[in-house]
Amino acid sequence: MEIRKTARLLPVLCLLGSTAMAEGVYVGAKVGVMDPDINGMDEATNAGVVLGYTFGGDGNISWAAEAEFTTTISDGDIEVFGQKGDWDVDTQALYGVLRFGSDIYGKVRAGYLREDVSASIAGVSVDDDDTGFSGGLGAGWRMNENFAIELEYTFIEDDLDFYSAGLNYSF
Repeated sequence: MEIRKTARLLPVLCLLGSTAMAEGVYVGAKVGVMDPDINGMDEATNAGVVLGYTFGGDGNISWAAEAEFTTTISDGDIEVFGQKGDWDVDTQALYGVLRFGSDIYGKVRAGYLREDVSASIAGVSVDDDDTGFSGGLGAGWRMNENFAIELEYTFIEDDLDFYSAGLNYSF
């Protein structure tokens, strides 16, 4: 019940801020959990970089484009037919982004993602890649005109989600 109340307050809080998203380039770093929804697979930890450009807006709404690259820094565990191994995933994506709010803001993004998944079980390695739609939701806090902290959920695929925290620097 408390989560619902907080979720209803987020749009109000986003509109109360005063620091507008400045037009221009930003870079960021993030770390998070790749969460597979597949029996026998545990979470992996990924880190990534973001390069974006904000096209401006009216102070409460801004548009941006982002390129994001992530790689696994701690493999996830996998077990198939009693055999144990590990897995990892690398992603490359291009997103269109809508931010609403100022100091505290919400974020919605959608775009195109390429993923490369590898697994090694009992000495046998398999590798597969896929491309397609990706989208996400997030919230951020703009600490000043240069730095912002963001929390995000990203849909990678039907059975893989990425939960991350990041720090962005605007030039």
